[in-house]
Amino acid sequence: MVENLGCFTVDQVRAALKHTNGAADRAADWLFSHMDDLDSAIASLTSNDNIPSCSDSAKAVSLDSGEGKYTMIGMISHIGKNTGSGHYVAHMKRGDKWVIFNDEKVAISASPPLAHAYLYLYQR
Repeated sequence: MVENLGCFTVDQVRAALKHTNGAADRAADWLFSHMDDLDSAIASLTSNDNIPSCSDSAKAVSLDSGEGKYTMIGMISHIGKNTGSGHYVAHMKRGDKWVIFNDEKVAISASPPLAHAYLYLYQR
C-alpha cells in the first residue's frame, strides 16, 4: 500500500530525503522543484548508487548539540481579508518590547498579534 502525504507519496518523500542527505527543508524544495516530472526524477535517483541514504547521513552527523530550548524572537502576520489582498508585516522582539515593521513604518507594537501570526521565528 502506498501512503499519500498530501500531494506527495511516501516513496517520493523518501527519494527526496535520500537525495538531500536527510535535510527536510532541502527535500521539500527538491520535491516542489521536480513536481512536473517526479517519476523521472525519482527513477534517476534510484539508479544512482552514489547518493547516501538517510541512515548513512544520520550516522555521520552528531545530533547532540545542546538543549532544545527556544525563544520566540519574531513573527510574520497578515493584514487583510485574505492572502489575495492586504499585506504582511513583521514583529520582532527587541529586549522586552515588540517592534512592528510595516513597509517603511517601524514602531513599538503595544499589542502584537501573538496568537494570529502566519509564521513564528525562534532562536535557540
